Amino acid sequence: MATTTLRRASGSARFAPLALLLLLWFLGDSCVVFAQRWREEPGRWEFTGKMVVRPLQVEHWMERGFTREQAQALYARAVAYTVDTLGEHVYRYHERMDEYWFNVPPGRSENDIGEQLIETGYYRYVCPNWKTFPQGALSNVCPNDEDFGEQWHHTRIESCAAWQIHTSGHDDVVIGFVDSGMRVSHEDLSDLDEFRRVGYNVETELWEGQGGNINDTVGHGTRVLGIAAATGNNTDGVSGVGWSLRHRMLKNGLATAQDDLACFWVSAEAGDRVICSTAGSPYHVSSTWQLYADNTAAIGEEYPSILIVHAAGNRYDYPPYDPFPDMITVGGTDKNDERFIENEEEYYGSVVGAMIDVMAPAVDIFTTKHTANDAYGVPGGPGTSYATPQVAALCALIWSYDPDLTASQVEALLYAGCDETADYDPDLHGYGRINAFNSLALASGSLWTRDPHPGLAGEDNIFKAAGAESGRTIRFYYGTQTGETQVSGCGSTIVVGIANASILGTAVAGSNGAALLEDVPVPGGWANTTVYLQAVELTTCRVSNLVQFTFPPN
Repeated sequence: MATTTLRRASGSARFAPLALLLLLWFLGDSCVVFAQRWREEPGRWEFTGKMVVRPLQVEHWMERGFTREQAQALYARAVAYTVDTLGEHVYRYHERMDEYWFNVPPGRSENDIGEQLIETGYYRYVCPNWKTFPQGALSNVCPNDEDFGEQWHHTRIESCAAWQIHTSGHDDVVIGFVDSGMRVSHEDLSDLDEFRRVGYNVETELWEGQGGNINDTVGHGTRVLGIAAATGNNTDGVSGVGWSLRHRMLKNGLATAQDDLACFWVSAEAGDRVICSTAGSPYHVSSTWQLYADNTAAIGEEYPSILIVHAAGNRYDYPPYDPFPDMITVGGTDKNDERFIENEEEYYGSVVGAMIDVMAPAVDIFTTKHTANDAYGVPGGPGTSYATPQVAALCALIWSYDPDLTASQVEALLYAGCDETADYDPDLHGYGRINAFNSLALASGSLWTRDPHPGLAGEDNIFKAAGAESGRTIRFYYGTQTGETQVSGCGSTIVVGIANASILGTAVAGSNGAALLEDVPVPGGWANTTVYLQAVELTTCRVSNLVQFTFPPN
């Protein structure tokens, strides 16, 4: 820290046990400040990797009933702790405010270091150095990746709307991919130790740093990995379901059952939260079903903070098999939002039945590829292999949003947000097709709205809110300027952030927390018009985020 000189306060840092009891008495509620983790909202406020703290000043301690001598000792103790804990990471000391501005230490997060500091009770405030944005209004948050427009599945699972709520991964939430390997030099799959974690080769039983080769020999693993975790908003190629999800490749060689299960165990032992397996599905053989069922049950018992996500398979003539209670089994849908069938004569299509937990898009999924001169494209055919990483990634994104969730809570949020497919049958398609917006909104505990769909003037549009309580009436408001309008039926203090807001209509939230205001005719004259949209959940009077949307010209 060549430009920053830290100082310790003068005076004794020791105080009597009675003073300590007084400290605990006066600060007994200080830790509850951190009961709610800081959460980014892209386009509103985002982390910068920098934070600020200000120790409680002598006068603050005296206001809490301490003598001046005791207050000086407490202040000295707080400063000493700050210097010892943050010293090398402080890049600016603001003497007039006694503020320490610091970089988040490597391997830590804003929430992690913030919780540690707040729980000491030493500080007037502990804050991220938030990056903020003007206007307070959002539109759907889509990344700037060059080929993002080719990824139709993001529209179907409403990724851009979900990214209003959260985009980033968390260091404690790693997806272990059990597959054929990866192109380690791919520009969209991150450098080692950025988002990528050390890989493993099950054939040689060696980690990457020990000589384990995880290079992709057939291309399947690279395609799967990109669907889930290609780095988003970096101008290159495509985006995964999360923009910076942490990921590990566990190369399973010939994809034997032995290799698959060995990778499961290695991934679990490494601390990965989600295991994504797209290996073959020999579950129609009862003995093999039991092999996988017993192993996944044992993994779940030994490592309860883990979710295993597995492809159902692409031979729909397989005899039905029982559900896996310790595995999320994924089927695939087509562009019509129905179970995909590629070749009826060869029975090539998504497995469906009692074993299916969720569905996800599986056809023409544009993703990363393993050859240097052909880095992006669509796989040769559809498959549940390309649906499964979307599910695994959504689990990881929910978990990254709130790392304190249990595995069962993440799984429940995944299921709760699902939409019914066009051909929905609960006996065949589980909870339905995943919806990232619905699930993230439910995880947030807040009401969210999004851009209208298809967002065209002169056509009927659908307006949507998510994160609602099932059965609640949602009222949608719109206007052309920000401001305030009192919400009728919600008292004098509840307002939407729109001047002279008009009511667009009402809709009732379904069991997935989504309320759809459908078939709303938008006048052709609204082309090039910017509108503001907001929703209110009546009875509870929860207000959604404010969305800014400009209808494109005809």
